Amino acid sequence: MKRIALLVTVVVAMLFVTACGGSAPAATQAPVSLPSVQPVTAEPSVQPVTTEPSVQPVATEPATTANSAEVAITLDDNTINSSLTTFQVGVPYTFVITNAGARAHNFNITQPVSVVGSLDAALQTALLAVPKSELNSGAKVTVQFTFPDTAASMQLEFSCLITRHYNDGMKLAITVTQ
Repeated sequence: MKRIALLVTVVVAMLFVTACGGSAPAATQAPVSLPSVQPVTAEPSVQPVTTEPSVQPVATEPATTANSAEVAITLDDNTINSSLTTFQVGVPYTFVITNAGARAHNFNITQPVSVVGSLDAALQTALLAVPKSELNSGAKVTVQFTFPDTAASMQLEFSCLITRHYNDGMKLAITVTQ
């Protein structure tokens, strides 16, 4: 029994040494000579890398890929900003919604409250609704949405349908075309 334990110990030790690259270079090996390095005469062009998420300003064009567009939406306390406010029916849009405010918000594509009569009616008839529970302060949500044909004949807006937020101006008129 002792022989088996000794044999197992020796085998395990050999495996460990082999796996860890236990062989050292021979003392008779000649040192490797590295080629000389030439000085660089011009600095290489390097693009800066940012680690913080960025929200595209309103004036920039949205990213488009194969008949779709990315739309950057920024919710702040009492404002909504969007990289795009004119849309086409049938085109898939990717809305990247960032809550940069200190309070939770919701995001909706609705007819204005003045048209439908109340915040509740606007929420019930919303084309798109992202609830407050998904848009806490600092949250970022990505939503895919395609405007239906009926949207071209509607007066629409992006809005936060929380009473005080909406009344303080958290709405942005948008246009949908055929």
